[in-house]
Formats: sequence, structure tokens, C-alpha cells
Amino acid sequence: MQTNFIPKKDTACWTIQTEQDQNGFESLQIRIYPLNPDQFTTVSEPYQNWRELFQNDPHSHLEQHPDHILSISSLLQKNQSALNGHLILCRQGNKPVAAGILLPKSISTKKLRGLGPARQLHGYFLSGKRFLIAKDYQYDHGFQNFLLEATLSFCGQTAGRYLLLEDILIDEPLNQSLIQLSSHCLAYSHTGFQSRCLIQFPEIPLDYWNQFRSKSRRKHRKLIRDNSHLKLVRITRPDQVADFLDAAHQISKNTWQTQRLGLRVKNNAKEIEELLFFAINDSLRSYLLMDQDQPVAFKIGIQHRGIYHDREFGFDLDYASISPGETLLLLILEDLITYDTPRTFDFGIGDAEYKQRYSSEITQSRSILLFPSSLRNKRLLSYLKASSWIDQLSRKVLKRTGLYTALRHLVRYRKLGSR
Repeated sequence: MQTNFIPKKDTACWTIQTEQDQNGFESLQIRIYPLNPDQFTTVSEPYQNWRELFQNDPHSHLEQHPDHILSISSLLQKNQSALNGHLILCRQGNKPVAAGILLPKSISTKKLRGLGPARQLHGYFLSGKRFLIAKDYQYDHGFQNFLLEATLSFCGQTAGRYLLLEDILIDEPLNQSLIQLSSHCLAYSHTGFQSRCLIQFPEIPLDYWNQFRSKSRRKHRKLIRDNSHLKLVRITRPDQVADFLDAAHQISKNTWQTQRLGLRVKNNAKEIEELLFFAINDSLRSYLLMDQDQPVAFKIGIQHRGIYHDREFGFDLDYASISPGETLLLLILEDLITYDTPRTFDFGIGDAEYKQRYSSEITQSRSILLFPSSLRNKRLLSYLKASSWIDQLSRKVLKRTGLYTALRHLVRYRKLGSR
């Protein structure tokens, strides 16, 4: 589909207009609005269109809710001053048919497996990992191609160098559309396809434990007995958020994730705003593991539309010898089975051994960066792909020698080998 990118200074937004083409699309109009909370009043047409799409899309995520986005956009702007967030709104006539939320993102070339001195690349990410789409277009790959190309066209006209699509499941329509993107788009995946572990709870939730051998079930019960002095606290209410984040922040200072990737739970205004929003909308379901008054481990999670999303996890390395991470997971699974059982437990990105051990289904997902085609971006991709090839080769050599697993356990748990 051919698009014309037309700035509309008089309306403080941009317009992308299309005509009917061979794909059968009637005239579509995309308008792109800066995420200025003052312009998105609850009675404004863009806000009403956005909210309508969120409510009617069965796959919408709370991270796409207009009230949530508008509350955090100003906080993101402070940390990402080079770019502003935007709402992409697609209409067919007066009917809203799709929306996407672009939020600013800075990524270090080091995170993208680039060699040499780290550089910061500024761009956007698609909040909620997908577009909000009307029912008639949910599985239309051509329409999603159009949305992606229009979004990338906008990125090319602004200071945003890329569009980041995070953690896209292999069987999602958006991933199928990525395969069909036109040649003017450059793509780079710094993760490649990774294992994605899920638990699909059976109709009788207690039957979940039947997938384990009796020896494993005895091992589970023994671990809980040995750690019976540790208590699980479920976090769901707004009045619990401040204390929970404070405890998670303290734990996070001494986790392997922080040592390897940087501080994961900062207990800043954005995190407080997010968890409060989830709690107010009855979707917060996080947990603390306590040793009397001492927080030992935490899990940040939300449960929305039957799916439990595992967002962040960590345990104090000083307690590593008693396996607090596995203890926390077992207690959480017991709680999920006993109370308000979700349909699916999504472990999120990563293929850690414990995720594979407790999952009932393993699929794949990847994160991918899309760049407008330009000589500058082609040079950047050549550098990133060469760096990634060297990184992968190094990992293969370490795995063959047996050093890779040993070093990973040493970094994560301060010991060699698994429990």
C-alpha cells in the first residue's frame, strides 16, 4: 500500500492518507497525535476513539489503556527528552479501526550486542507489543503491514531512528506481518527467537501438579517444608504498592539481574504510577517472600483477561543457599491454583531452566528493531550483525567447553552448578 506522509502543522498532528488499492482497503486515514495530556480530555474525539478500540479489542493490554499511557507519558518525557510519545490513530471514514502507542526508547548498542564503545540510539517502542485493532481487521496481515509501514514512515520523518517491537510471539499476526514487510524496511533482532514458557492451567487447576512425577512432587513439598519460616504475601491493593516497591527495590540491589543488567526495580515515580494503575484496575498480582520482617524475594506480576504476566522477579543473593526463587514460585503457583486461577501463566522472555521445568507449553518469541532504509541505518545494521555473529560464535565455543553454564550459574547464584 502506498502512503503519503503529510505534516499538518495547523492541527498539531501528522496525517497519512491512502486511497483504495488492489488490497481492497477503502480510503484510510492515519492521524498521529503527540501525547500531550492537555489535548486528550475524556470528551475529546481521539481519546474516545482510543478508549473504544481498547475496550473492544479482546487482546488489549493494560499498557495500552489511555489513562495509563497519559499518566506516564510526562514521566517518560523527562527521561527521554529527545523524543515525545505519540498516538497513531487509524480511521475508516469516521470509524476508528486501529491505534498504536509509540513511546520513546533509548537503547545502548551494548544491549544490542554491539562491540566497542557503547552508544545510545533513540527511537520508539510499541506499547503493549501490538496495535489495538477492530474486530474486522484482527487477522488481516495486509492491514498490519500497512500500520507498520505507516508507523515506520513517521519514525523516518522524526528524530526516532527505529521502531522496537518487543517480545512478539511467533504465532501472533504481527509476527507474520513482519515476514512480509517490504524491502524498504531494515530489520534487526538482537534476541533472535527465544523459548517462551507458558503454563496452561487445566479445567481443574489442581490437575496441573499431575504433570510432575511423584519424585518431583515430593521434592516440591520438601522444599516448602524446609522453608516454612518464609511467608508469602500477595500484593493486589493500591495501599500495598508503596511498601511493596520499597521492599522489591531493597532486594533488587542484591540480585544477579542487577549485577548483570543494572538495577531492575528503581522504586521511581514511573514504577509507582504503573503499579497503582494496575491495582486500581484490579489487575495487580505481585508477591513478596518474607523471612519475618526481612524481604527475601519478590515477583512483579499482573493478571488481565485471564493471563498472568510475569514482569519482574528477583531474590536476595544472600539467601541463595535455601533456593528462595523456587520456593517463591511454588508458593505463587499454589496461590494461583487456589484463588482466582488465570487461564495462562506467561513467564515472559527468557528460557531459564526453572521456566522450562514448570511450564506446560513452550513456544517462541523475539524482539525486533525496524529501521527506515537509509545508508546510515544500513551501516549501523552491518556493524550490529557483525558484532552479533562474533558474540554467538563466542557463546558456542564456551558451551562446547562447558564453561558457559558454569559461568552463568556463578554470575546468577554465586555458585557453580544448579541446585
